Amino acid sequence: MQVVTPDFIKGKKVLLRYDIDVVLGQGTGYRVQVIEDYKLKAGLDTLRLCFENASQVVLMGHVGRPEGKVVPELSVEPIREWLGDQGYRGDLESKKLILLENLRFNPKEEACDPEYAKELTQMGDIYINEAFSAHRSAVSTTILPTLLPHAAGLRFTEEVRVLMEVRENPKKPFVAIMGGAKVADKLPVIKVLAKKADAVLVGGKLVHEIREQNVQVPANVLVGKLEEGGFDISPDTTDSWKDLIEKAAMIVWNGPLGKFE
Repeated sequence: MQVVTPDFIKGKKVLLRYDIDVVLGQGTGYRVQVIEDYKLKAGLDTLRLCFENASQVVLMGHVGRPEGKVVPELSVEPIREWLGDQGYRGDLESKKLILLENLRFNPKEEACDPEYAKELTQMGDIYINEAFSAHRSAVSTTILPTLLPHAAGLRFTEEVRVLMEVRENPKKPFVAIMGGAKVADKLPVIKVLAKKADAVLVGGKLVHEIREQNVQVPANVLVGKLEEGGFDISPDTTDSWKDLIEKAAMIVWNGPLGKFE
């Protein structure tokens, strides 16, 4: 895997696929702003490296699921403000740093339209992917790497390194915790993890879906019980998992175990 380096991007126009899918909400003065910026901060080392060595950086990504329509509350403007607060305000004004509008406003993005891909390639010489969690097939994640010289961002590379360790040489006892929803997407992951992990603990909406669909899981996959309201795992489940988690040498956690909102 090619990893971004100063020499690789020196003097080039960089198309930087960034993870800008963050929580937005009403801030001071009724203005929409970034409420949780963990993902944005995670990519800053790559952004700085690109900005310091490239002739121009075109930052792009998606916010939410507008389904190919313009949804004003999912605009990237709060991310632009956030970048300005990180010291890039002048660079945004001078166009050395360009932030494209939410890619998912255009239905061609998720349709993997090749003509849209060509439009985007006209804006850069090099493609860098720093959006590890953007796993859906789309122009900006699937097609652009096939059309331009490309490399992985620094955080993307670290995520891959950690997952390779989990796959090849996990520390024992190894516990995986799976939450969220979408059993169709997560069940294959659960089954793979079950082959390596001492226990896979399942919570969140997955519990409903597994039971409603009568999904069969391996013996070391422990499907939690939900509290009466169904919005979180029950105290009994928390107690039964506590010892496993405390004794684990490695924990891989994906997805919330309750309605965190």
